[in-house]
Amino acid sequence: MHVLLSAVLLLGAFSCREKETIADDLVIPGLGGTEETANELDKWLYENFTLPYNIEVVYRWDAAQMYSNITTSRLVPVEFDLVQPMMAAIRDVWFEPFLQAAGSKDFLCRLAPKKVVLVGSPEYQSGSIKLGEAEGGRKILLMNVNAFDAQNEDQVKSFLHVILHEFGHIMHQTIMFDKTFQDISAGFYDSTGWKNYDVGKPNYNNPEAFQRGFTRNYGMNNKDDDFVEVFSMVLVYGKDWFDNVVCATAQQSTITDAYGALTQKLALVESYMRDTWGIEMFDDEMGNKGLETCVQEAIATVLATPPTE
Repeated sequence: MHVLLSAVLLLGAFSCREKETIADDLVIPGLGGTEETANELDKWLYENFTLPYNIEVVYRWDAAQMYSNITTSRLVPVEFDLVQPMMAAIRDVWFEPFLQAAGSKDFLCRLAPKKVVLVGSPEYQSGSIKLGEAEGGRKILLMNVNAFDAQNEDQVKSFLHVILHEFGHIMHQTIMFDKTFQDISAGFYDSTGWKNYDVGKPNYNNPEAFQRGFTRNYGMNNKDDDFVEVFSMVLVYGKDWFDNVVCATAQQSTITDAYGALTQKLALVESYMRDTWGIEMFDDEMGNKGLETCVQEAIATVLATPPTE
């Protein structure tokens, strides 16, 4: 009798579930197929990115677009009110300096990713934090946007560093840099050991990495990351920082000729930008501004501009 009663109750439970229905007007976000009416933000993004550069900016939540690795961590959507300030700063410190240094938008139209995806939170991976990722030159994923403050120098430079790091990858994946670059620090590359140096220190203060001939510990990951770290760190933190902090520390190294390694690397980055893309990294003798000066001036302008109400 007990077994029969249990079976009846179980059957009844299944019968109830079969009768349950989902409301016809229920909207489940993130499944796709939902048409959104263009708002003022969409129009601004279209005028500033899509129309001039054919770049789509994705800020509405779409798990397929947001996750670089869905098994690593939980991400959150970007806050709506932060999208325009973030993208305005990106336009001013990334696009405008390259336009000024290149002399036209052809360079950006050719190399800029066709999609920029914004995520509210960072991605945590095995004790490290990922703030961005480029996917084959087609898309740049920018994370931790909800922490962005256009008047915070560390944040502006940190985001720009991520962008220029990923943009540097797009450039060398399009046309490779001089292969002799990989020989300069060949004995120091370590895909996992780089985490042992300067973990938790700011981007601009990696003394142990400097004394091994790198502008940041992550450059020790491999030759490609080394190249784009030299490119991005010098542009974001400036040639004076490179000379007076990085190289000054490197000259104290008892490990290797770190100073020689750094100066060789920067020379190859400089010649790569000039010979491959027609862009001067630094000011010339005639007083024409190089890309580094354009970036530094753009950062200063963004930081000095009061937030709009």
